[in-house]
Amino acid sequence: MEQKIKFPIALKHILLFSSLIILVLGLTTFLVSTLVRGNDRIKAEENNHTINARTAETIQISFTNAQKNSYMLFDAISNRRMDGGNMDKFAARMLDDFFRVNGNIIFILGQDIGFKVNPAFYGKGFTKKAVEDFVKAGSEGAAVEYFNSKVILGLDSVIISYKYGPSNAQKSAVLGLDTKSLANLMSEGANNATMLVDQKSRVLINPDYENRSENYFAAQSIIDGIKNEPETDNAQNLVETDQGRKFISVHKTCDNLFVITSVSENSVYAVINKTTYRIILFSLAVLFAAIVIIRIFSNNLTNPIEDLVDASAKIERGDFALDIEPRSQDEIGLLTSSFIHMSKGLAEREKLMVSFSKFTNKTIAQKAANGELALGGENRNATIFFSDIRSFTAMSETMQPNEVVEFLNVYMTRMVNCVNETHGVVDKYIGDAIMAVWGAPDSAGSPAADALNAVTAALMMRVSLFRFNKNRKEKGLPPVRIGCGINSGPVVAGQIGSDQRMEYTVIGDAVNLASRTEALNKPFATDILITENTYNLIKDKVIVEEMPGVHVKGKSDEIKMFAVINLKGKIRPATISEVRKIIGTQAPDLSKVNTDDEEKKYKIQAQ
Repeated sequence: MEQKIKFPIALKHILLFSSLIILVLGLTTFLVSTLVRGNDRIKAEENNHTINARTAETIQISFTNAQKNSYMLFDAISNRRMDGGNMDKFAARMLDDFFRVNGNIIFILGQDIGFKVNPAFYGKGFTKKAVEDFVKAGSEGAAVEYFNSKVILGLDSVIISYKYGPSNAQKSAVLGLDTKSLANLMSEGANNATMLVDQKSRVLINPDYENRSENYFAAQSIIDGIKNEPETDNAQNLVETDQGRKFISVHKTCDNLFVITSVSENSVYAVINKTTYRIILFSLAVLFAAIVIIRIFSNNLTNPIEDLVDASAKIERGDFALDIEPRSQDEIGLLTSSFIHMSKGLAEREKLMVSFSKFTNKTIAQKAANGELALGGENRNATIFFSDIRSFTAMSETMQPNEVVEFLNVYMTRMVNCVNETHGVVDKYIGDAIMAVWGAPDSAGSPAADALNAVTAALMMRVSLFRFNKNRKEKGLPPVRIGCGINSGPVVAGQIGSDQRMEYTVIGDAVNLASRTEALNKPFATDILITENTYNLIKDKVIVEEMPGVHVKGKSDEIKMFAVINLKGKIRPATISEVRKIIGTQAPDLSKVNTDDEEKKYKIQAQ
């Protein structure tokens, strides 16, 4: 596996100098930002407070004057009525003068004059009844009440409901006030947003209509503080809102109305943020230039090392043909030369390993080369497999020696691939027979897993042999039939032989029984037989049919045999009859099969 370099030398150089640059420029940026931000905050708070107080004063004057001027109108008309003068002309003249002086008053409604609308606002569609119903619906009986009347008047406006006259004979009056000029005043600040709410948290004037709720709720705690402290008219604080932090100032005006003025922290610090941004860009430019210079400087050192790293990765992948040359006469050049010599030695060793692997199993060859095979023997619980070609002796007699070798090489290649794909080890070739082991020297994790792998390999051999025979049939050649015997049990595994030649193999009763099991395929007309030992390990994984038992020397009870049909979950074949049809055999009379006879591979001629 290729190993990643976590901290290259060039990276260390870059990190070292970059850290120094970042430290110096970062400290400078922090000091400048901190000092300037403090001054900007003080200025922002003062400006916000000034705008808030000025707006509150203007609103208070506007509302108070509107009410006072209406009082004067009511008094004049009331006094004229008491004098018995011509009321119609007098009232008309007074109203004309009143609306001319108070152009921001939309209408006025009083017991002394009825409902009168400023001529400048004729045709807006509101009526006396609509106004009275609107005020009545929202009134709570206070001496002076304010309502946002845009919904009824269709204008940015406020309706003021109030009492006038002596306390023992008070009368009610309502006037509508156009707040467009006040809204324009409240929106004059470039970065400041101002709004007016009453003590019931109802918004009366807000030029920035979309953000009225955000600004109001952010200042609610400040408003509550002013309500709880009657002697306090205003307050200011930095409040966290959904749109970021804001400086919010609140000022209480007449009749417990509150002017809220806010300015975002981002707009206050816009200039210093821009300056900070430029400093950061300058720092990045300096950092980039430093990286380029450091990279050029370190190339002479790192390039030869990178060549060695790439070469080592190639060797790990098994590629020993290196194309590197020493670049210098220093220590790195000497190391490169030594590395080239080492790769040549490894290439020779790999050639020897490849050749050795062709004469024994690759896994065993690797373990032997690494010294991982235990000296002597070790007890293992393994599954042993034997296969044999039926009537191979008769078949080989009709073939030339080179044809026999060619046939066996093709056949063995197919069969051994099945063993290798299921993590088995080919123990040895005995003429046309194959002996393989699962569970030694390595196991798949458990005896059951090893046994299942062995049976899977045998089933794969059945499929491979079927395709092999199909090709032979197309060439006019006879089919090849084999028998496979599988048994599981304890064995002794190890290196066995003489001082001159040794091989890794397994021995024991389990091996002998596996060989005996393979021979029974002929009388049973089957191709894969497993013993009861193997069946008990994987009986929930395979479909089998029980065959007659076998008596083994040294054991009184017969050993059950099972013909393997398929793995569970597979569709075909599903019966032993289908298996025999595939392998080209006929069902025997099992009652006449003598399982205790050894297979005879010779014939005695009569004299």
